Amino acid sequence: MKQKIEEWIRGHPIEAFFLLTIVMSFGLLFPAILIIRQEGVLGQILSLFLGRIGAYSPVLAGMFVARIIQPGQQRISLTRRLSVFLPVWFIAAILHTVILNLNAEPGTPLIALLVVSLPVALLPAFVISSAFLGADGVKKMLSTLVRPKGSIVYYLVALLTFPVIHIVGMGITNVLNRNAWLPRVSQGADLAFTIFITFFSVLLFSGGINEESGWRGFAQKRLQAKYSPLVACLMLWFLMVIWHIPNDIVQYQHGGYLLVRIALYPFITILFAWVYNRTNGSILAPAVFHASMNSMNPLMGIFPITTAGNILLVGFAIIVVISDRMWRKLPGDHPAVYQDDATSACDASSV
Repeated sequence: MKQKIEEWIRGHPIEAFFLLTIVMSFGLLFPAILIIRQEGVLGQILSLFLGRIGAYSPVLAGMFVARIIQPGQQRISLTRRLSVFLPVWFIAAILHTVILNLNAEPGTPLIALLVVSLPVALLPAFVISSAFLGADGVKKMLSTLVRPKGSIVYYLVALLTFPVIHIVGMGITNVLNRNAWLPRVSQGADLAFTIFITFFSVLLFSGGINEESGWRGFAQKRLQAKYSPLVACLMLWFLMVIWHIPNDIVQYQHGGYLLVRIALYPFITILFAWVYNRTNGSILAPAVFHASMNSMNPLMGIFPITTAGNILLVGFAIIVVISDRMWRKLPGDHPAVYQDDATSACDASSV
């Protein structure tokens, strides 16, 4: 039975990835939603754990499938493993503790928040260390997360696109309404600190490496071996909408779902894919893009999403599609296109 499942996964890696990702998401996030509605600290902690693991389903599913496809692994000493794993675990635990402290009840002991954060921090520590020390297929999948490629220009684009769109969109809206171009910002230092912490929290826990390592590093790379980037984007958008359903039940219970997921998310997906391709298949670039997008949430009260901002976003995505001719299939040897070892060996022998 196990052998047959592994054979099916090797023959259908994309289907296996999406199936496993969505099953993990629904199986963990729906219970998390139900538990968080119950009173009690233990329920909130359990909901947090389930939610964090569920959010990691894209990268964990990708790693699982990649390991089955390419299981070989070098022997590595425990000392070397710990030298990579422990620093990431420590940094992630401290960061997660700070995030919990920002949202905790006044007087909550930091040691209690750290105890809660330690198991959560195992997730990014496991993924990042696996990029160095995992199975051959996993290291191949995650390599650009720890060894990014491409021009720094596109990393700056990833970092600044959403802040610029929010601020310029708000400015245009204010001018049209005959208000001041930009609102006054009080407590700027506190707000900057919150944005900084939010950015790295998203990067490590809720939209950065946990999602983009799977969506881009595993799925998009393989889809682009068969389809054009534009078609791959639309397929990813549809499946990502399904994956986000548990989260969206909570996030958009007061409206806005159709605007964000149906109207805007296809264009956001295009921009993520464009940055991924422009950096020669670097996972870190869309991970930064995702973290930058979500870190704008603390600014919503000052720079809310506006119609002008949405038009700028859609316009940018359309320009990207046209300028890169994203309806055309990428060359087979493009770094953002998946090549199995057999294909690579054939290409090398024919040179």
